Amino acid sequence: MKLGIIIFLSFIFIDSAYSQVLKVQAKVDYRHLSSEEQEELRELADKINDYFNNYAWTEDEYETDIAVNVYVIIENVRKKSHEKMYKAQFQIRSESGESFYDKEFEFPYHRNYPLEHNKVQFDPVTKVLDYYAYMILAGEMDTYGLLLGTPYYDAALDIANQGTFSQYTTGWSSRLQEHEKINNIRNRPLREAKPDFFEALYLFEEGNEKEARKYAKIVYDKLVQTHNNLPNNKYLKIFFEAHYKELAQMFSGNVEVLEKFILIDPVATHRDLYREYINK
Repeated sequence: MKLGIIIFLSFIFIDSAYSQVLKVQAKVDYRHLSSEEQEELRELADKINDYFNNYAWTEDEYETDIAVNVYVIIENVRKKSHEKMYKAQFQIRSESGESFYDKEFEFPYHRNYPLEHNKVQFDPVTKVLDYYAYMILAGEMDTYGLLLGTPYYDAALDIANQGTFSQYTTGWSSRLQEHEKINNIRNRPLREAKPDFFEALYLFEEGNEKEARKYAKIVYDKLVQTHNNLPNNKYLKIFFEAHYKELAQMFSGNVEVLEKFILIDPVATHRDLYREYINK
């Protein structure tokens, strides 16, 4: 139960207090490259899996598994001085709905290229993986308590700043912008809504509807506030895409709320479901 661990989790730091274990399933699509290049990349997916899954991203005996899918689409390869540089799209998504898409993933690679955790040397492959690991962890921790993801967002920001001053700068300005938008004060109500949303879900599942509706009302107010602050907020869109079915069920029969969702949810295909639950 999320509510029961909020007090404990309020003491979290990036290197202690509550261990999160990433369970990543990575796929690398390089089908349109030459057979020689495909052979170079053949083990990359396994290396990415091992890099994410065989590492203690936090240090603690308590563990909560986070299922994550990673999809890398290799677009092309070019020679740059002594290196082969691969340009790719990078997609990462957690089971609970945290999601990022990066179209500027450019990195050197060869079949013997090691993916190793190194806190000192800047590596253009692993630092991108580190950045998104912490961004995913930050969003997940926000579901457990008010802004508990902040230390993880801070860790991601530190990596992004390193990237902008490295010799591999491609994509890092965009990642910095992504970080800034999520942590913008006008987006904060969305972050604040997450623990209440998951607590409401838990209470509904437990049959405690009266208490669940208290949390649900807070969620509704925070989502509306986020929309009012940033009407074209892509992170609000991502939240709706991940949870619109649960929101519709949570507010079944509540005409005012569901009609508001029809207005503020930017995904038009969700509207029919909201209308269906208005009449339940």
